[in-house]
Amino acid sequence: MSMDYFISYTAADVQWAEWVAWVLEGKNKSTTILQAWDFVPGSNFVLEMQKAASSASRTIAVLSPDYLRSAYAKPEWAAAFAQDPEGMKRKLVPVMVRDCMPDGLLNTIVHIKLVNLSEEAAENVLLKGLLGTRQKPAQTPSFPGTQSHDGKATIPFPGNAGKTESRSLGRPSIPRLKGTISDLERTRFIKQSFNIIRQYFREGVEELDKHSAVDAEFTEVSATAFISEVFINGKKEARSKIWLGETFSANQICYYEGNDNYGNAFNEALSIAHDDYELYLSALMNMGFNRTEAVNKMDLNKLSSEEAAEYLWQRFISRLR
Repeated sequence: MSMDYFISYTAADVQWAEWVAWVLEGKNKSTTILQAWDFVPGSNFVLEMQKAASSASRTIAVLSPDYLRSAYAKPEWAAAFAQDPEGMKRKLVPVMVRDCMPDGLLNTIVHIKLVNLSEEAAENVLLKGLLGTRQKPAQTPSFPGTQSHDGKATIPFPGNAGKTESRSLGRPSIPRLKGTISDLERTRFIKQSFNIIRQYFREGVEELDKHSAVDAEFTEVSATAFISEVFINGKKEARSKIWLGETFSANQICYYEGNDNYGNAFNEALSIAHDDYELYLSALMNMGFNRTEAVNKMDLNKLSSEEAAEYLWQRFISRLR
């Protein structure tokens, strides 16, 4: 079944992706497909993404700093770009929801910008942008100068002296200050990161289990903890437990490898860090295993959620090498 829009996004922007889909299905009567709503438990994540990207008429890329860093997002928007490199069919429509700087091929596609707009304004900009209509305003644009008695435009006087007419300047623009990250944002980020890591391990364990002489098991201990185990010819070769920290480590994702886990001991912990007002994960221990080339290229003090998942996975499978 063909869909109108495939919405490509990262876990950090799932709320934006759902809002876009809701607007398109409700106001535009379009059909959409996105991971949060349409990928059922037990389905193959990669295959579902490939099917969605190829069957949808158009792809919406929800642009943000996290999206540009995501290794999973690149094939999704690239598939749409490859079908329409000149943009004549508008197969790929980037929608920027957080300030970022697309580069390479993605930078050549005109995007819809929803950053700092009200909900009503964002909805109008989104729908008009997708329709491809001319962006002429509904009201007369305000005249940028003032009119003198002789009919000539003059530069507005910068002070308040004399009988200069007052002009409405609107509310001053207040920038978001560096480092102002709320506790709610931290909580959401660490939960989203844990869910990405859990899904990454589930899919990795399922893939390992396909090999002969290998039995791999993924066990959900609770909503905030899971265990991964690998047996080769019946012998346990790797086991790890990953959990979302509580109490003193509430903003940490903890990793322990071995057959027994005593209390809250861990071999690695991913903690929240930030640069200006972007959130990242930082590996606290980053030692105790043979790193691959991919891990050596990572900035372990500034990991995206997807990079953190790959980092922990490489720790886990290092025992199988």
